[in-house]
Amino acid sequence: MKRTLAPSRLAPLHLRRFALCAALSAVCAAAGAQTATSAGTPTQWPMYALNPGHNAVVPSNFPARAWTFQVPGAADAAKNKVLNPTIIRDLVGFPIGVAVVNGLVYATNDNGFIYAVEARHGQLAWSFNADNQLMSTPVVADIDGRWLVFIGAGNSVFAYSHAQQFGVADAPVIRGNGVSAIYALDARTGQEVWVYKTQGEDMPTPALFQGKLLFGNGDGHAYALDAATGKLAWKTPIQSFVSMSSATLDPERGVMVMGGTQPSKIYGLDAVSGKLLWSVAPPLVFSSSAGDGTWAMDGKGLAIGQIETRTRAQHATKESASEELAIDVKTGKIVWSTELGVGKTPPRNKDAVPTVVDGVVYTGSPVTHTEYAVDAQTGRVVWQQPLKVGMKGAPVILGKVLIQATASGDIFTLDRDSGAVLHTYNAHQGGYGPQNGVVVGGTYFNGTNAGMLQAIPLSALGVAGKS
Repeated sequence: MKRTLAPSRLAPLHLRRFALCAALSAVCAAAGAQTATSAGTPTQWPMYALNPGHNAVVPSNFPARAWTFQVPGAADAAKNKVLNPTIIRDLVGFPIGVAVVNGLVYATNDNGFIYAVEARHGQLAWSFNADNQLMSTPVVADIDGRWLVFIGAGNSVFAYSHAQQFGVADAPVIRGNGVSAIYALDARTGQEVWVYKTQGEDMPTPALFQGKLLFGNGDGHAYALDAATGKLAWKTPIQSFVSMSSATLDPERGVMVMGGTQPSKIYGLDAVSGKLLWSVAPPLVFSSSAGDGTWAMDGKGLAIGQIETRTRAQHATKESASEELAIDVKTGKIVWSTELGVGKTPPRNKDAVPTVVDGVVYTGSPVTHTEYAVDAQTGRVVWQQPLKVGMKGAPVILGKVLIQATASGDIFTLDRDSGAVLHTYNAHQGGYGPQNGVVVGGTYFNGTNAGMLQAIPLSALGVAGKS
């Protein structure tokens, strides 16, 4: 038993069961997730950033809230002069976007805990210790009449024997040590319902599809687990470990897309059977970038993502290029690729995750420190706006504005059509890496590298009419 704090302040409204679609079809999983309860929060969270396009925005009557939940130990870590920001992040940082369901904010942390926090007041309802780092967005849904939250545990460490094989052509490499597993928890109490252990880390976020959890992980496989029982439905070798590339679904075509490292390729699998449909190795792809980035769907058959590429000349200058590309989900053919620019290779070189809305790709770049809007069908850059700071998480698009969190802690609000900077906000509570922001009603939710889970009124971000 690893539940560390039982809920004592959950209002009855938070404990109600809300019916999902009678059959969890692919379309329902993508669109129905944005249905809000009378509490103003969604009834389910089926994948990374809520939907295949990654625009985690839920229009609702949820009011503007302002609070900060501080992870135990975060204040001491910030005062410790021996610790640098990278170490602090790995100790207490929120590594990825949150899920907001039925009045609770579910947030995983690098300290091994998932926290369930009341969305209106920021008070802790419960926490659970998974005995290893947690880097996946919580997936939340009603499964056979029981509300469950699913998380993946694992770290980025290589055993010595596998580290020796890294970079050796065709050598199998397993990433992650310690406890690597998928957990199912009771979403109201934090009690463990089932656990499925794996050989490699489970850092990427699973996707819920037709009652199954789909994901790739650090042992070179893609998996499907029965969400109700945790039993294995299928397991497919892809000969490449997946680090932070969360499973993304094209629900209409029934295809799951994710990236892998060693070799660096992008993979497409049949979401029902697990059959490997295709794999593609982009030219000049550099290091682990194929397995770090999460892909977005445009709704018209394209998977869109970002990688880093490098030539010999760039290698000599420790530079790399940031490249956006689109892949046909049926065939694996690269439809277009656009080099966004060249710059200093970022540490751990994770690439920025895109958001696709109305045929436009919105993304930052940790290489060029610039925000972009790109035509999803052609790859043409519509506009670009230098922000002079790195960004990796998917932005949110709300009406006529784009909101992008960055490594400095600045949250930029840009004009969606032109890219012009309209507003800048910084709570001085830490920076943001791959964390994607979430908007529910009048509130923006995100977690920082310094262990601060935030609820920020949209009015503080310069978004009018959302006070």
